[in-house]
Amino acid sequence: MWIDRLLGSPVTHGLQLTARYAEQRQQMLAENIANIDTPDYHNRRLDPEAFQKALHSAFETAERRRAKRLNLRPHAQFSTDRLGRLRVKPASEPAPNILFHDGTNARLEEMMADVQQNALTHQLALNLLRGRFDGLLTAIRGRLQ
Repeated sequence: MWIDRLLGSPVTHGLQLTARYAEQRQQMLAENIANIDTPDYHNRRLDPEAFQKALHSAFETAERRRAKRLNLRPHAQFSTDRLGRLRVKPASEPAPNILFHDGTNARLEEMMADVQQNALTHQLALNLLRGRFDGLLTAIRGRLQ
């Protein structure tokens, strides 16, 4: 049925995974910022480039196999379980050649730029998902608004 193709498509699943990844990354970034003055705290990191590469590879695999769900190849920082749900495990960020006097490796300007970039990624994924579901609602109603 066409509704199954819309709701169960790899594109919808990919957008859901992207939004969920951005949510998890936002939480981690907020923790990093909250602990900026905590002595000996080392930032945690989720690599968005590695996630995008894994997502691209999962799309290619799903297309070849005509799968409805995406399966991310297991990575040190993220994976999908057998039901297609995203699991993340942030890594401790290595010190960029220096530690500050309190033993941290925090750089507020870079963290704020990461927060902004992550917010844009999340918003884009949600807007695209909303567009998919708005089209479905229009079809169900049988009229344009």
